[in-house]
Amino acid sequence: MTEPARHARALVLVARPTPSGVDERSLAGLAADVAGRVRATVRVAHLDQLDPSIPAVLDELAAAGVTDVLCVPLAVPADRYLRTWIGRAVAHWRSAAAAPCEVRIAPGLTGLAADAVAGLATVEGEPITASPAGFTSPAWSVLDVPQRHLFVCRGPRCLVYGAGATHRALAAAARGTGTQVTPCGCLGPCNLGPLVVDGNTWHTHVGTAEADTLVAEHDPNAASADRHQ
Repeated sequence: MTEPARHARALVLVARPTPSGVDERSLAGLAADVAGRVRATVRVAHLDQLDPSIPAVLDELAAAGVTDVLCVPLAVPADRYLRTWIGRAVAHWRSAAAAPCEVRIAPGLTGLAADAVAGLATVEGEPITASPAGFTSPAWSVLDVPQRHLFVCRGPRCLVYGAGATHRALAAAARGTGTQVTPCGCLGPCNLGPLVVDGNTWHTHVGTAEADTLVAEHDPNAASADRHQ
């Protein structure tokens, strides 16, 4: 059961992760820092790639009794793509929600960030002591080719359509088999999502219920493997 929110207003900090992800610890730290400075509930959401999605967070806030939500695009400089797709994700959520709350979007952070960056001009900074070994380690030279490779789209639309849960279900089903499951960015025919690509075969509208079947369908090791160990 969703607990009541402490405030009627909420800030949703929306990140756009890179294909390699995002520093979630720093993101959580930012949210906690902001929460200590404002009289509002503060949550983190992701446009694509990672969970929770914008609709999932809005569902949680609406169920908790929040009536006013401000989405804050976390991008410096301002990212038009991020801002545009926040609006589209919110519009999609609003069209399906039983009792949608009021949702707005904040201005970009470019101006505020410019002042902060300019202020760093007088800072001495810290010496860089990193090792170059990350570019020469033998561990990054091993080519481990799976028997089968499934790519799961986690673009903005597919994530809204449930690609996060689909990805987790496929990864669980593939554990211990010869199938590798990899998340990826937008694949194109977004309205057919969640999308899963298997070589030249495209699977559309793939939900969690289809995960076991999709993995076992063409994987000779899937039937005998204990996929949940």
